[in-house]
Amino acid sequence: FFIGMAVKEAEIEPLQALLENTILYGGTFFLGLLLGVLCDARTILNPKVGILVVLGIVALTISALGAIFGGWLIYHFTKKKFNPVIGIAGVSCMPTTAKIAQKIAMEENPYCMIMPLAMGASLSGLIVSAIAAGVFISTIGMLSP
Repeated sequence: FFIGMAVKEAEIEPLQALLENTILYGGTFFLGLLLGVLCDARTILNPKVGILVVLGIVALTISALGAIFGGWLIYHFTKKKFNPVIGIAGVSCMPTTAKIAQKIAMEENPYCMIMPLAMGASLSGLIVSAIAAGVFISTIGMLSP
């Protein structure tokens, strides 16, 4: 991650092209190939996998909508002293949501730097997700006879 950011900020065109095209596509290809080799067709075509994928998409959508709503709510409660874009960074898809928040903020104001705040919100969301997963796992153990 650091090398990619350093090359991007140094604006070295040949290395940027190498990292953005060759290495990224090669890494994606080999990851897909490895998962394809290791994963059985019965596993992928199992109806439970489809249900889990749909549940994951629904959970991520509800989480994103709640984060956007929460950001706007805090924005209005603090009398417009809070950047509502940071709300979406609270979703625990680290660091993707922080990068999205930074990109959206820079579209509005090119000199706006919210990446440290967005990474903090993203890390907080990740910690809360881990705690919630632990609570869910311990609760499931209590429910079984």
